[in-house]
Amino acid sequence: MINFRLILLVFFLFITGCAQQIQKSTPPNDNWRDQLQAVEKFSAEGKMAFISIQKRQSANFVWDQHASEYSLDLNTFIGTNVLRLKNEVSGVELEVDGKHYQGDDAQRLVYELTGWLLPLSQPDAWLLGKLETGSQVDELNRVVSTTWVSPDTRQWRIRYDEYRAEYGIWLPTRITLEHDSLKVKLMINQWQIK
Repeated sequence: MINFRLILLVFFLFITGCAQQIQKSTPPNDNWRDQLQAVEKFSAEGKMAFISIQKRQSANFVWDQHASEYSLDLNTFIGTNVLRLKNEVSGVELEVDGKHYQGDDAQRLVYELTGWLLPLSQPDAWLLGKLETGSQVDELNRVVSTTWVSPDTRQWRIRYDEYRAEYGIWLPTRITLEHDSLKVKLMINQWQIK
């Protein structure tokens, strides 16, 4: 009986210690929007779904951005790599089904080889929710919805459904992008601002 009580005591102390280590997020400062505009290096991890009239596909994604250069990895839920993209100043490298391709336009290359239309130009602007011109914002000055025209003149409707306060700024955790009949949904589980 004493051993059982001792085990229970240790268990409750362990649970209490774990609960106290979880830090609550605090709302960002009033100048969080300026801090967000200054972010150039970040990574985001989560799930991405492609929904069109013909089919639905989904994948886990890891996005890593360093100023104008970025990489994108799409993996199946069991960890198989579907696509690996690197967009650097020197050009675009894409790996699909173990084959390597090169080009100068990430969006066009991905579309030609996979059929997925992704807004891969200026991703730091729409992914972080930096788009302000013509945007609808909420009472906390977070972008709720906007229309963005990518450099290839495609018009995207973007909706930011959910945010989380991290690193002293508001970061989107649920984003929906729509172009014609295509819908791309992102659920971001983890952000890292570098």
